[in-house]
Amino acid sequence: MNRILTILIFLFSFIVNSQEKTIPQLYSDNGNLNLQSQSLEVNVVGTVADVRLYQTFKVSETKLVAYLFPIGLETSLYELMVYLPDKIYSLDAQNMDNIRKQVLAENKKRKRITLMHGSDPQFIKLNIPISEELEEVKVVLKYAQNLEKSADEKSLQLPSFIAPQYENHLEEFSFGINIISPTPIYDLVMTSLDLEPKKVSQKYQTFQYSGKDWGKPIELVYKSRGDEAEAGMLVYEDKGCRYILGVVEPPKIIKPEEIAPREYVFLMDTSGSMQGFPIETSKELVTRILNDLKPEEKFNILFFAGGSDFLSAESVYATEENKSIAINAINQQKGTGKTQLSEALHKVYAYKPEKEFNRIVVLITDGKLLEDRTLYLNLKNNLKEAQYFTFGIGYDVDRRTIQQLANTMGTEPVLITEQPEAEAELNRFFNLIRTPLLRNIQVQSRELNLQETYPNQFKGFLSSESSSFVSKECSGMREPKLILTGIDGEETYQEEFRLPQEKNNDELFILKYLWAREKIDFLLQEEERCGERCIKDGKYRNQIIKIGEELNIATPFTSFIEENYINFNGNLGRKTSLYENPNAKLTFQNDFDSDFDRIPNTTDQCPFDRGTTERKGCPKTKEEKIALEISRQLEGIEFEFDSYVIQPEFYEKLNVAAEIINHQQLKNYIVEGHTDAAGTPEYNQALSINRAKAVVNYLKGKGVDIRQLKIVGKGDKELRHPECRPHTVCGDDKNFENRRVVFKIID
Repeated sequence: MNRILTILIFLFSFIVNSQEKTIPQLYSDNGNLNLQSQSLEVNVVGTVADVRLYQTFKVSETKLVAYLFPIGLETSLYELMVYLPDKIYSLDAQNMDNIRKQVLAENKKRKRITLMHGSDPQFIKLNIPISEELEEVKVVLKYAQNLEKSADEKSLQLPSFIAPQYENHLEEFSFGINIISPTPIYDLVMTSLDLEPKKVSQKYQTFQYSGKDWGKPIELVYKSRGDEAEAGMLVYEDKGCRYILGVVEPPKIIKPEEIAPREYVFLMDTSGSMQGFPIETSKELVTRILNDLKPEEKFNILFFAGGSDFLSAESVYATEENKSIAINAINQQKGTGKTQLSEALHKVYAYKPEKEFNRIVVLITDGKLLEDRTLYLNLKNNLKEAQYFTFGIGYDVDRRTIQQLANTMGTEPVLITEQPEAEAELNRFFNLIRTPLLRNIQVQSRELNLQETYPNQFKGFLSSESSSFVSKECSGMREPKLILTGIDGEETYQEEFRLPQEKNNDELFILKYLWAREKIDFLLQEEERCGERCIKDGKYRNQIIKIGEELNIATPFTSFIEENYINFNGNLGRKTSLYENPNAKLTFQNDFDSDFDRIPNTTDQCPFDRGTTERKGCPKTKEEKIALEISRQLEGIEFEFDSYVIQPEFYEKLNVAAEIINHQQLKNYIVEGHTDAAGTPEYNQALSINRAKAVVNYLKGKGVDIRQLKIVGKGDKELRHPECRPHTVCGDDKNFENRRVVFKIID
């Protein structure tokens, strides 16, 4: 029997991996899955939807089915239970260390229990043995899904939940969707069905449906920005504690006279480690923001490496002449020396902004800093004067430093480590910081203890998007007030709230989950900042484990594992021990992904640094990124047909490549020449070598030690466009790209 189950499980993995559509589904490779009933309850709260799916099936002609929940960046499972007449199967979040210890203890008793991680990166899977023909199977699935957000609207998209392999015998399909917002809801529309919302209040609207349109996805869109700035709160009570969501929404249209003039202060890291695309992207960012400024607004630039110098003693007006001088100075930066940030920041602190201006300080660095311990404390003490943002960019960004700086600033950092992602992130960051509205936002209360409020640094608010916080509060005060304050130029913003006293209801349960998610993120960052001492004493991870087990959610230290119980009148009865079968195979399954690279922490060897599946979750090395960057600089160098002469218009690209290599003097590279498919293989081989030699000779003239470079000719053996053989079947564009020189690092 165990052998049969193993084969079936293998077949599940093979078939599931081949599926293109990844929706939550009951699956069998050879059985009949007859869908009898389906209903859906959804509570949209803030920027997340609490999705609850209820299905009933009749299952036949199979001995094993599985329920599959797709792992995604925007979803998080918190309950999956499958009810048979005699058994209940469930995924329970448990402390992974405790499971590991227990398996070791059981195997000392001569058992052969195997513990493994889920091998399928696409799905969390719950296996369900089927014992009788036409067995009734009831599924309860609950998960959180983030809404899609733009500057102007929020949207939710849900599948039909009806998989292609189902035999559909639904007589009708029903759903209820509640949209509950701390601030007023505008222009709510269901785009997939012709339904009108029922308006309970300005902040509470619903859709109800019962009918036969079960094959359509559910899509709704709404806006939460009105003519005026809005602020509001929602509260969920549980076990004597309140979970609070606070939101501040900017108006949909910001009149120029409503925003204080901007003053940008740029801190540009020009150290040697910024060579290549990091410093080039930095220049583009600052230039773009300067060009966006009005003549009555101000700016200043501080270039820092071993030392630091301001472009001007004080901020200057953004006249065309001043912007031209600044852009010329930016373009002169090459990248040399070490990075010292504290001195640069102290120079910013030393001259205070004029009260009528909103100062925005933009720190652009790879985080490779030589710093003293007072850096973060001094930064925290100066946040009242300005909003601070971190643009982290480099081949090897010090993520910990960038994250800690951003946490102190109370803003989300940008982290760019490869050139292909630079443009999109630059655009996002530019749009984020160009319209400041409030700074130094604080949430206070005379009655409540707000120590469990996250983000715990809440310093900046922009007119381009809403700001929110979550808090857990257990004082028992019945009519407490919260006060939210901020500063806009010389004006002070203040909003006072009384916590809602509405009767508690399950529709707002997801607030508890939202708080838990922010709390876990905070604890992970604190453990990483603290280091080995806090890892050993479990100061932070024990709190994470407690949250994970209580809410039944995956974390870096809790993972889902299959459990089964006696079905006692629809309730959980006695649980079967995980270790009852001496040959049990236990599998950790997890959808917690700290770095959002689609590889769960349980199998991610670099859980905090975005990587690839091929590298088991780890990113490319710094050296590999630099080799790719050198190749990118050379990609645009086009050789004429049957030529190895470098054209003058490509000298600047080679100059940048030379600067990068000169700052990586311990690394060696292959310089690989290629041709198109014209000519004989022997001729093309010689031509490709000559092209590589031409590049090496040019780099030698720019000071590169040619002992770092190994010349290789590939001829026409590795065409970038292999369809261009013979070369006459392609146009000049593809043949040009086949005539290229590529850099590769030598390990």
